[in-house]
Amino acid sequence: MTELLDEVLTAHGGVERWQSVSAITARGRLGGLLPQRFPGNKLAKFTVEVEVAEQRTVLQDFPRVGECAVFDKGVVRIETRDGEELGSRTDPRPEFFGLSGVRRNLHWDALDTAYFAGYAFWNYLNAPLLLARDDITVTEAEPWQESGQQWRRLQATFAPAIDTHCRQQTFYVDNGGRIRRHDFVAEPVGSWAKAALYCDQHREFDGLTFPTRRRVLPRSVGRVPSWPTLLALDFDDIEIKR
Repeated sequence: MTELLDEVLTAHGGVERWQSVSAITARGRLGGLLPQRFPGNKLAKFTVEVEVAEQRTVLQDFPRVGECAVFDKGVVRIETRDGEELGSRTDPRPEFFGLSGVRRNLHWDALDTAYFAGYAFWNYLNAPLLLARDDITVTEAEPWQESGQQWRRLQATFAPAIDTHCRQQTFYVDNGGRIRRHDFVAEPVGSWAKAALYCDQHREFDGLTFPTRRRVLPRSVGRVPSWPTLLALDFDDIEIKR
């Protein structure tokens, strides 16, 4: 680990405490422009559980009450509460591209959403421990000036086997070691979908610190406009399973 990543892990609860976690359950609300493409209840209110060691996410009561969307190491499916499979997709990422991607510019089906939300929640809730994985390379980049503050930066390169927004991502860290911004390209949306995810209202849950208010804004060269809000993500409660 880099010295900066070690500081970040300490500020968010410490690496030993993070490594003791097996799963994280979060409840909250989702809004912004992107969820308008989602079917069903659009995850306006959600309950999501992510595992830590493996890429697995379960979205409860999506797309309808009594159903759940499962993202399991790149495979997605919709199930009833009793485990009956209602639909599945074994290789969902390519479905966003090519001619089939035209529809996804307007509307996603439940399996599209299960893939995108599944890997995104897994990435978001597992950070910063995520950055300490052996299959992610992290280096410290040049510091960044924003709103009168200097933020240090971590440049992360994700292995191809990890489902995530894109291979190269940047995390901005304040003087207290807290992640305050996360830059990426949401490739399933489009190669043009450059975004900055701002993180604040950090709270502690069972010894771990999470930003509970997150806002995704479009990003252009050298600037991030204050609107439109592509994704508004608020966590009301987080439970830790060890």
